[in-house]
Amino acid sequence: MPYDSEDTLEPWHVAVTYGTAGDEEWEDEEEGGGHAPAAGSEIGHLILWRLRDYTGENRWEAADAESGDLEVVVSAVLGRSGRTGYSAAFEKAVTHPVGDLLILDRVSLDKTWRGFGLGPALAVEAIRRLSGGCCAVAVFPGMGEYPEDREQVTEAYRLQAKKKIAALWESIGFQPFRRGVWLLDTALRRPEELMQARRAQLRALGTAFQQPGSV
Repeated sequence: MPYDSEDTLEPWHVAVTYGTAGDEEWEDEEEGGGHAPAAGSEIGHLILWRLRDYTGENRWEAADAESGDLEVVVSAVLGRSGRTGYSAAFEKAVTHPVGDLLILDRVSLDKTWRGFGLGPALAVEAIRRLSGGCCAVAVFPGMGEYPEDREQVTEAYRLQAKKKIAALWESIGFQPFRRGVWLLDTALRRPEELMQARRAQLRALGTAFQQPGSV
């Protein structure tokens, strides 16, 4: 949907579906019974933002108006003005610090589909398709959901959760940058190799899921 800062901070919502509605192969599987959802059912989503380079607008203000997590990321990568240029630290950390920045904001899956390593696999596919023209991808590992009993969320609990989330992003090529922000350098070969490994794991998981007796 259009909004005031769309040319500076461009939102992307990626739906994760179980198969494709209308595809005969998936429709046949649905008719076979079992625990599979209806073909085309949404089982999760990803939210990403593309921070445009040299738009003339104050990019920090655009991010700050949207969310605290985006403000943290943009503050870490931009120069002091928030209007033009990346920070010296960012230019040192990235191979070719020229172009847009893709920000991975959220990966959410229905509870049934968690615990299989799908989050990182889906993230790399979204990044591959949306990172063209981007010099890097940024993420700020944080808790997207909280347990019903908020008393469980101690500082130790929060730090452990962040550590686990950061490990997932590290598994697809992100490296720690500063202020809790992690970066994936799109010019490096390593993220491509990790993506291929994730694809292989996803194919193996899909094969296992289709075996008799799988749930």
